[in-house]
Amino acid sequence: MRKISSLSLQFVFSLTLAMSGQLVFAAGAQQVQPWLGVELDATAPDTILVKRVIPGAPAERAGFVSGDLIKAIDKDKVKNRDELMAILRARGVGSKVVVHYKRKGKDETKDLKLEIVPDMLDLAKAQLLNKAAPAFELASIKDQTVYRNADLKGKVYVLEFWATWCPACRAAAPYLSAWSAKHQDIPIIGISDEEPAVIQAFVTREKIGYAQTQDVANKVQSAYGMGSIPAFILVDQKGVVNDLTVGVGEYLETLLKKAEILSKQKS
Repeated sequence: MRKISSLSLQFVFSLTLAMSGQLVFAAGAQQVQPWLGVELDATAPDTILVKRVIPGAPAERAGFVSGDLIKAIDKDKVKNRDELMAILRARGVGSKVVVHYKRKGKDETKDLKLEIVPDMLDLAKAQLLNKAAPAFELASIKDQTVYRNADLKGKVYVLEFWATWCPACRAAAPYLSAWSAKHQDIPIIGISDEEPAVIQAFVTREKIGYAQTQDVANKVQSAYGMGSIPAFILVDQKGVVNDLTVGVGEYLETLLKKAEILSKQKS
């Protein structure tokens, strides 16, 4: 069975510890979830290595940076994400904790107040909307054509984060393909972290007509904060993020209508 990345698995705008994980239900109620606001390096087993700190998160305000290695919360040692989340849930939102970590081999501590998980879509919009789209370089799985946002300036385009195992993504594919065929001046670039052969088999079977690329190690997903799929980013002629959404149906239709309007405007 294919191992699904942590970024793709969580159906929320979260980046590993940006979101606390599954909600805990009891008698119809749910526990308020605390967060640190960091993305962990999934390639570092049995360690809690900070890959990225989310702007505006408690971890950023406390001064954490990429490369920090979290070792303990208060006196409780932690060696993986599940242990860390269990401790944070036990402490609860509003609690102050002491985070023990290593930075460049030196033991350090920081005090941090646990906060409630914000609306992650709003957070993503705050980070991306009306700002230059993060740089990307993606190769087509069909012919190795390289797509760079620097080369797309002057065009309106849409980035689609998706996967073949995602039911909503599969349902949206024919609609997107038909829309793309009618609006060839507005490129859609599909982005998946799956193996090229898996992507290509689906594309061939479903006769998907727009570009498909592989996002190695989720670098582009991480740069755009895309932890949920399907997710769509609308970029204008100046290379600025105009809109973004998660899901399909009316959400996707509204974004594509904006793309049509933008494409008729002068850059």
